[in-house]
Amino acid sequence: MQFLRPVAIVGSLVLMLAASSFAQETDSRKTQENAVRTRLLDNIFRVPPNVKLDEEQKAKLKALREKRGAEVAQKMQGILRKLNGVYTDEQRQARNIAFRDAREAKKNRRETQQAVVAAIKLTKEQQKQIAAIRRERIELQASIRGEIIKELGIQPRRRNRPQVARIRPTQANVKYGPHERNVLDFWEAKSEQPTPVLVSIHGGGFRGGNKSVSGAMLKQCLDAGISVVAITYRFSQHAIAPASFNDSARAIQFVRHHAKEWNIDPTRLAATGGSAGAGISLWLGFHDNMADADNEDPVLRQSTRLTCMFVNNGQSSYDPRFIRDLFPGTDTYRHSALPQLFGIDISKLDDLPKGKYELFEEVSAIPHLTKDDPPVILIYNRPFDADITNQSIGIHHAKFGAVLKERMDALDIPCRVFAAGKSLDGEPILSSIDFLKQNFKLEK
Repeated sequence: MQFLRPVAIVGSLVLMLAASSFAQETDSRKTQENAVRTRLLDNIFRVPPNVKLDEEQKAKLKALREKRGAEVAQKMQGILRKLNGVYTDEQRQARNIAFRDAREAKKNRRETQQAVVAAIKLTKEQQKQIAAIRRERIELQASIRGEIIKELGIQPRRRNRPQVARIRPTQANVKYGPHERNVLDFWEAKSEQPTPVLVSIHGGGFRGGNKSVSGAMLKQCLDAGISVVAITYRFSQHAIAPASFNDSARAIQFVRHHAKEWNIDPTRLAATGGSAGAGISLWLGFHDNMADADNEDPVLRQSTRLTCMFVNNGQSSYDPRFIRDLFPGTDTYRHSALPQLFGIDISKLDDLPKGKYELFEEVSAIPHLTKDDPPVILIYNRPFDADITNQSIGIHHAKFGAVLKERMDALDIPCRVFAAGKSLDGEPILSSIDFLKQNFKLEK
């Protein structure tokens, strides 16, 4: 699909629109509309964060805003109205409810975006229309910022960031299954001998994201003689669990099915991913082999087993009951991705059909852990003792890694957990590429 990803398409524009639409249902409509207008202008009439203005320049910026502000606000509000016109009445209602619920649950910006996008369920045509409207907004912002730069006589300083050249896949958008999201990209490492493979599984709360791999990791792998695959899968708005998990398992089998053609070693496959992609990676690594030797589909005859996994901000269980016990006194277990993933009313967690509890355990990694499973590295952005002030912090907390390590240690399976640059076991941190080389038995 060539249009932008749903969360990226909607972004702050949808949140502003949702805020405005929701505000119209309240008694403080005028105040809210003015607040939206002010945020719009604050966002447009600003200078790059690395530019310091003197008093004269500040005065010029203020004058420019006073001169052009009314016209720009009118154009931007016209863009918002145009965006609102893309939606059906049902979508607008669903969007407003999702926004209201997100506010009441004190969700952060990203979680609110994801909840709104999941609720409105855009068609392909609507996504294309929104992409065009978004471009119109960007062009308006770029025009005004060009005026600001010219009027103030400033030149933004470019930050010197290391650039990683984009490496095109050897094969792109390869279909591995029947659904439109069952696609993968493949980068073949140059080698005369069959190469090991790293499979990258994206995150996004099981309801967003697309196939991707870190540019730096991709280069490190290819330089080390490790081929790379990036996959995507059905979202929970397409089909609830275990759809995304089964899709990912099939992708692993598909890669093995093409081992000879792609010059890869089917005995050396690893998985990586962040958040939802991390949970899927762990599930694949611990799950019993799903190969069906008698299946008429040759892909499904292949193994799903992995050599190792390294994951970021991953969940070792998606069972809301497990999460409630792991983070007592918080609403982490109510994260909106979970009821959507399982198709449940989270307020009735203790009164669900037996099949739902079985599903919780089926798609969680920990229940599948056995002594013959592969080694793991879990990496978390926040420290081990991070305070849980919102659901996003909770659902990506290092406690998920700590509880998994405790169980893997008991089975004598290597498991390392790093959080905010510190190691849970006090041993030196091992880089992801060195971990791969070690388990793929490659020389450093």
